[in-house]
Amino acid sequence: MKKFKIMTIVLTILLITGIGYAQEGKIQLTWRNAEDAVMYELEVANAPIKNNQKASSKQTVFTKTNISTPGVELNLSSFNGEKLNKLYYRVRPLDLDKNPIAAFSAPVPINKGALNVDKPTITSVLKKNHPVPLYPVYSWIPVLGAASYEVEILNNRPENPNGTEASQYRIRSYTIDGGSGFDCYDTHSYVEPGTYYYRVLARDEKGRAIGKYSDVTSFTVKTGRTKWAVFGDSITHGGGAISNPPSDERFEYVSYLPFPVKNLGRSGDTSEMMVERFEEDVLPFQPQYMFILGGSNSIRGGTSGEAVIANLETIRQKCEENGITPIFLTLPPINPERIQRVFGQPTADNWQVEIEKVNNFVRNQPYAIETYALLANEAGNLPVKYGQDGLHPDISGKKIMARSIQEFLKNHPSFK
Repeated sequence: MKKFKIMTIVLTILLITGIGYAQEGKIQLTWRNAEDAVMYELEVANAPIKNNQKASSKQTVFTKTNISTPGVELNLSSFNGEKLNKLYYRVRPLDLDKNPIAAFSAPVPINKGALNVDKPTITSVLKKNHPVPLYPVYSWIPVLGAASYEVEILNNRPENPNGTEASQYRIRSYTIDGGSGFDCYDTHSYVEPGTYYYRVLARDEKGRAIGKYSDVTSFTVKTGRTKWAVFGDSITHGGGAISNPPSDERFEYVSYLPFPVKNLGRSGDTSEMMVERFEEDVLPFQPQYMFILGGSNSIRGGTSGEAVIANLETIRQKCEENGITPIFLTLPPINPERIQRVFGQPTADNWQVEIEKVNNFVRNQPYAIETYALLANEAGNLPVKYGQDGLHPDISGKKIMARSIQEFLKNHPSFK
């Protein structure tokens, strides 16, 4: 009873002073991202199980299969009192049906995990060879016991690093509900040059801070003349394999192009929305050449091919008026059955007819790149091997798109 009272008093002091309460008795385990993994299976055993052998029921201490991120936080009570120095963990990637798509990783002593982590671990990958996307996405490993997350965007390094209070340099913030949440799509387009910062704080069901803000991460925005840009919806923005957000650059097709490209894509866009944001989002970067891919969301939602073509024609005219050379990509195929299963959204029955109208328009443009024919199966759908959610090509599909672009550029050396 005394111990409980002391802990209550300490928690009260922490809340009054604005310091988030620390979590005891937990461990964070991390691993490398696997290609096109929808989720991961984690196995904890009391022996190092190797070579993809199956652990016996006596060896298995804990398993979990619905992990969407390359890491997880677990309560130590999950291990049934087993000593940490006697335990090992391994993971393997799974598809949507929880079938393995690769072998288990080599066993790792569990005591190499991080005990009682007191701040979120950021998983967002900064771009190495390409400018920061116009609409950044931030991601992290879910915090044990979190009910929501606060993502803070700043225009300077915080004066209170790893605290719990808002910084004086905050320019906006987002609240992500759900303890299993692990990403945040910034809805602000970064068309103002400068260096920006972001950090994440976890909160419990009562709104109390769990631990403190994550370490701050920065990104720099440059405007002015850009040689190459891409413009489109989520297929351009990035993300794929259901659980992997655009913050993972492996799911951006521009990542497989050997020259810097400004990503002006925005998830959820229709072709009409692309027209509406053209001046605000494209012109600050003054691209010389721009790859344009848009209309998938419109077509699957029941918009006619003619309406999408009219929007693409408007975008083409806007490009030419502003000295931008438009290079159109045909719309990739989709898979209505998977879209319904993953997103719970129906697809217009005539999508194939309407998408063909759009793609015929694209193919008749001065500069056009084929994606549909390279990704479609015999039925004209997007096969699961290229896009598990039925809409967004995964890594294998994005590589095919990039190769098609590079082949196009080989045939148009004047663009180099």
